Amino acid sequence: MCRMMYRVDGRANVVTSALGPVTNVVAVDDHTVRFETTAPYPIITQKLKFLKILSAEAAGVEDDITFDQDGDCGIVDAYPSQADFDAGSAAIGTGPYIYESFQSTGDANLVRNENYWGELPEWDRVEIRSVPNNGARIAGLLAGDYDIVERPSAEDLQLIERDDNFDYSTVPGLQTIFLVLDTSADGAAGVSAADGSNPLADVRVRQALSMAIDRNAITERLFAGNATPANQFAPSYMPGAPVMPDLVTDLDQAKALLAEAGYADGFALELNVPADRYTNGPLVAQAITQYWTRLGVDVTLRTEPWSVFQTRRTGGEMGVFMYGWGHPQGAAQLISGAFAQRNDDLGLGAANFSNYNSPAFEEAMQAWAVEVDPARSQELVAEAMKTAVADMPGIPLFYNHELWAHRADIELVGGAEGRTVATMARSK
Repeated sequence: MCRMMYRVDGRANVVTSALGPVTNVVAVDDHTVRFETTAPYPIITQKLKFLKILSAEAAGVEDDITFDQDGDCGIVDAYPSQADFDAGSAAIGTGPYIYESFQSTGDANLVRNENYWGELPEWDRVEIRSVPNNGARIAGLLAGDYDIVERPSAEDLQLIERDDNFDYSTVPGLQTIFLVLDTSADGAAGVSAADGSNPLADVRVRQALSMAIDRNAITERLFAGNATPANQFAPSYMPGAPVMPDLVTDLDQAKALLAEAGYADGFALELNVPADRYTNGPLVAQAITQYWTRLGVDVTLRTEPWSVFQTRRTGGEMGVFMYGWGHPQGAAQLISGAFAQRNDDLGLGAANFSNYNSPAFEEAMQAWAVEVDPARSQELVAEAMKTAVADMPGIPLFYNHELWAHRADIELVGGAEGRTVATMARSK
């Protein structure tokens, strides 16, 4: 917990903000750890599953550790660096494979752990190669260089289906792809109207933008059905997601809403999309650009590498952008982080780039954050979700399906979280 709270070069760990409500961690005895929080924090067990456990003894810490929220804990000098992990000196564990080598590109080699405590894995060696270009991945699969590749495109699947030597596996995923809209009345970066206002501050404009998008066409034509049209901000098929109607596509009604809001002549906006992050991301953005152009909105599409995109997003330089959010911690994960007001004591609003602030939504989210009764918790999620979908501080687009292309003699059962691990593949 200390290591998760510690900021390396001033940057928070990926789970640091989620653990904000934790005020103290105490080792009660050899098998009991007590977490003390600012308030009831019922989803802490979901957050804790993302902690990476590192032996204090292996890191050279012999004395007892006293927790503090800065993560210093008197043991900062014992924290291994990224280079230590990459070199393997800090890589410890009891898993089915032994770490052999790792490169900064993401390439890694693993060998079977013959002393593994469980059932030995089938593969005696696993080679992981990072190939950012989708065409190169598929070409490598077809050439026999790779056995399994991630995220084939719809066009790739057509090639796979014509060749009996290859197959593909898919499973509905836990990631929602959506657009974030800056609703601030003070203005939104890259958004302009003739009267100087921010059109996105008007809920009717946000609803019109949503209504102009044909989600079924996007999932069928660009994904060949390997994506599900979104009707809310959490995957509709996951446990805990409320039952909600489909989102309507109606260009005429969208134009009427825009006119009613005072923007009959349209306005201009910049749509920002990472070029190398989401499957078919740029293609989806092109489709959205066409839909909004038909609505009368002047759209400038800007695509850029993820590293550049992230820097500009963090700097508040985007009024409209595409983003993806997974839900391994439950149906409220996206809305609690992206649309709630920031509240570190309750672990809410760590990434509210929409500047959305709704009293009804806040009331439901803050009650959910401390609700220990599962049934009531689901009711509060439903209330908050319905409010967010009605107000549209973002526009849900679709739920990614996780896809793998592979040799036909391999049986692959992937998980909804989309991670690729050697143990999910077996010989037929």
